[in-house]
Amino acid sequence: MIRARFFRIEEQWNVIYLPERPSGFAVFMIGDNGMLVEKNTSDWEHHPEKNQFLDDLLSRGYTVVASSLFNQHWGSPRAFQLFEKLYSIVLKKEILNKKIHLFAHGSGALVAMRFLQTYANHVRSCYFVNPCFDLQAYFEQEQENKLYFKRLQKEIGEAYDLPPKEINADKVKEITPKLPEGDVPPLSIHCHMQEKHYPLQTQSRPFQQQLAERQILVNLRIHGNDKSFYKAAMSAFPFFKKHEVKL
Repeated sequence: MIRARFFRIEEQWNVIYLPERPSGFAVFMIGDNGMLVEKNTSDWEHHPEKNQFLDDLLSRGYTVVASSLFNQHWGSPRAFQLFEKLYSIVLKKEILNKKIHLFAHGSGALVAMRFLQTYANHVRSCYFVNPCFDLQAYFEQEQENKLYFKRLQKEIGEAYDLPPKEINADKVKEITPKLPEGDVPPLSIHCHMQEKHYPLQTQSRPFQQQLAERQILVNLRIHGNDKSFYKAAMSAFPFFKKHEVKL
């Protein structure tokens, strides 16, 4: 039986999952677009592999936090501001170490980037699965898909409070969250070789190269044919543990 507290911020449902034996550490999960949290449940519970990952985090004593972030958020400032409030509320409500772990999936990486710009010193580590780091690269990739492209323009326009007709490559480049200027916490990226939505060659690899230019090493693991979410996510357990030595 999962113990959870559901509550709303700006009409958006959020959830704190509570472990039986708390370790004092929290994992804030930032989902891809469309990862919903509802009144009494969330997609983290419904998807078998994501549910397994959630259960295993709880069994290791982690307090787990998630939010819808306005559903199709695309890393918008509005989604970041809600996430910022969520962090503040959770740290006031729960007895937790102030330095949190971030777990970001897909476009959730864009929100993580915004959070790191302001709160890098509050993040213990950050683990990414098939991340979208470059919204402009994704936008240009999807221009080939005429049917979906108009919907993408509409979604980004709504997320960033801009008219869809203003959403072009230059505007998307301008609004894409950037890599933080200063120090960054330990990062680990896990990407499937055959990932088509946010391909390795246009997302994770260029991001790794940007960090390398600043002499920041990042663990980039590339998986083969098995597209299991859980197998990509399970390495988070030793990664998080490794960065809990210093409180």
